[in-house]
Amino acid sequence: MTERYRELDFGLSNLIRTFQQGWRERGGSDLDLLRAYAVGNPPEVVQALLVDALRLADSAVPTWAIEALWSAATDRCHDLAAEGWEGRDWLRQIVELCQERLLKEDPTYRASVPRDAYAHLTGAVLDEIMLVSTGMLAGALRANWHYVPGVVPALNLVATQVSCELAFRLLLLELTAYGPGITRAQYDRYVALGAKFEYGELLVEGYEHLVE
Repeated sequence: MTERYRELDFGLSNLIRTFQQGWRERGGSDLDLLRAYAVGNPPEVVQALLVDALRLADSAVPTWAIEALWSAATDRCHDLAAEGWEGRDWLRQIVELCQERLLKEDPTYRASVPRDAYAHLTGAVLDEIMLVSTGMLAGALRANWHYVPGVVPALNLVATQVSCELAFRLLLLELTAYGPGITRAQYDRYVALGAKFEYGELLVEGYEHLVE
């Protein structure tokens, strides 16, 4: 188990939490907050974010899907389009700041994306996305101005074209934003998936409140 999994969350999903409700109250711009994340966290945390951002930025996933997932997961508290960001440009900014931080630690550092060790779990993640898709859409529509279209198709694209592990973390965030509630059986499957993804036990346990 690597250092990043000792965090409650890590990578892009952890960064997204930074841009949920109240982020403006910290002062500075969104770029200032992003820079503070890259500078203020240990190298292993920054590395985990860099890997997620590189995978997504270099993938065939369309820009609209990147923007939908980010904006919905922040409950539109940081809506990329409203803030003047194109989705891939935002990811590239993340990559740039992470690389700057890691180069200061090690001038010989070269960014690389490790082989996806979890591709065999793609079907299981797609099944879980499918099971909540109708309820998630209904919850998003109830959210009125918070509604961001295309979240479920975007999750499917990330799962099949980027990383099912990243898609699973994003799914958990989207469920928090829009619902629906999940059954105990679903939650137990999430815990089992988390174990297969080598998460620290607190990552999935943090979503037990979704159980109805």
